[in-house]
Amino acid sequence: MTGNTAGRAGEATSGAAGNMAGQNGSGHDGQPPGGTAGGTAGQPPGGTAGGTAGGTAGGTARGVRWSFGAVLARQGFQIVCAVVLARILGPQSYGVIAAATVYISLAALLLDQGMSAALIQRADVTRRMAGATATLNLLVAGLLAAATWFAAPWVSDFFRVEELEPILQVLAFAIPLKALAITPRSMLSREMLLHKVGAADIAAAAAGSAAGIGAALAGAGPWSMVYQVVATDLVCSAMLLAASRGPLPNFGFRAVVPLFKFSLSVFATDCLAYFSRNLDNILVGRVLGVSALSLYGMAYRILVVPVQLIGQTVNRVMFPAFARSADRRDLVAANLVAATRILAVASIPLMTFVACAAPELVNLVLGPEWMPAAALVSVLAIGGARETVFYVTPALMKGLGQSSLIIRYEILAAVVQVSGIVIGLQFGVFGVAAGYAVAGFVLTPVLLRIQTRLTGVTVKSQLFSILPAVHSALWGAAGYGLWSLADVHSLWHLFGGLAIFIILALAALWLFHRRMLSGYVEQALALFGRTSSRQRDQRPGSQAVNRGEKGRGNDND
Repeated sequence: MTGNTAGRAGEATSGAAGNMAGQNGSGHDGQPPGGTAGGTAGQPPGGTAGGTAGGTAGGTARGVRWSFGAVLARQGFQIVCAVVLARILGPQSYGVIAAATVYISLAALLLDQGMSAALIQRADVTRRMAGATATLNLLVAGLLAAATWFAAPWVSDFFRVEELEPILQVLAFAIPLKALAITPRSMLSREMLLHKVGAADIAAAAAGSAAGIGAALAGAGPWSMVYQVVATDLVCSAMLLAASRGPLPNFGFRAVVPLFKFSLSVFATDCLAYFSRNLDNILVGRVLGVSALSLYGMAYRILVVPVQLIGQTVNRVMFPAFARSADRRDLVAANLVAATRILAVASIPLMTFVACAAPELVNLVLGPEWMPAAALVSVLAIGGARETVFYVTPALMKGLGQSSLIIRYEILAAVVQVSGIVIGLQFGVFGVAAGYAVAGFVLTPVLLRIQTRLTGVTVKSQLFSILPAVHSALWGAAGYGLWSLADVHSLWHLFGGLAIFIILALAALWLFHRRMLSGYVEQALALFGRTSSRQRDQRPGSQAVNRGEKGRGNDND
């Protein structure tokens, strides 16, 4: 619930499974602390402390562009693939894929054990240390493959889906292939070579989507998932290994001991997040059946779109930004406020529109067979907006080295979220979606308090950073509601309502939040390495937002 996407099954219905080793739980890929494998945190290759700011800003901006492009392309391919498979297979057959993904997501989480984050976060990493980590990943992959083979009948019986057993047993052979990509991804990320990571992710997503759709059109049914996962993992691992040129595996396991303290804390956090965030899938699949699971899983993808596309991109940059500026609380505060503003304005209006237009969107995209998912989409879209805004919190805690705080929060989040899901289960699949969303809002005051404690930014200032996005979304929602009263064709209803929503949302920002709107533009330009006319005379500074350095980051602009 912190914005952590630890192995959430519904977010990838197989397509992203090949990338999870580098992204499960923390958005670890793309979060380098700066420097080379043997360099010092905060110093770019060949640079000195005095040259860090300028070099870092350029590297970070390029990293943001590649991260955003990679996430956009990967999500685009995976969403198209999921939609095509859903329309071809229908809720019942697609439910087999959703059930399989619950287990595959767990396997991806166990593969990493937090080691990728430790490699990125640690200041000094040798090739021997990286090679030993790769060996550890492969050994764990072999054990997981064997465990998957023997556990497949039990998992199949648990979900009461016979076809699930052979699918999982075949996918067991792909687990070592997935493990090959973990360490190369981490090493490329810490060296700021995000364009190589992005290229691998894009190519892998394209290959996996093509294989999955092709198999479905050929009549493979739920087995389309196998083709998709294997193609994704094969292309991703091959490209990352080629780009990183190793490191060569070795048995110098003593070299990885210094990584365990950080990696185990991340792993514990990710495990807590996995079980709290997947209990809804597990319970829905077990109690309500795979058809209900497919409806719920497809609706949950709506929640994940802004979290992965917007939140993950910003988070990849903010983790190193917070880590490098940890000794400057004013800069940390400025970066937090800037990130919150960008996340809010990018996600809240978008997801509010999705919540309003869910029936029309589901009918248009998935077809009438999936209409029971519309109400779930509406509820989870609102939850997705909230989750995207607070996706920055784990990056803040990890960047400042607050691993114990992360664990304590995840325990609290797990208790609250499980309670909401269990209560909601009494009211069917819609109750589960509502319980999940409500649990997130219950935890919001805790997240606000954590951010205040770590940065000094007051809760009031944080809420004011979010307010313009909420205000504009409410204007757009009111306009869409009025438009819904008109008796027009469903397509005109959808696209006419979208136009009205956009016009009113922008009007609200322009009329009531004009000064902050200009700030959004400057912050977004700074994040992508561009400068506005107001920024050209400023000396480059913050990795995230030059403009934010003028204050302590807690003014309301």
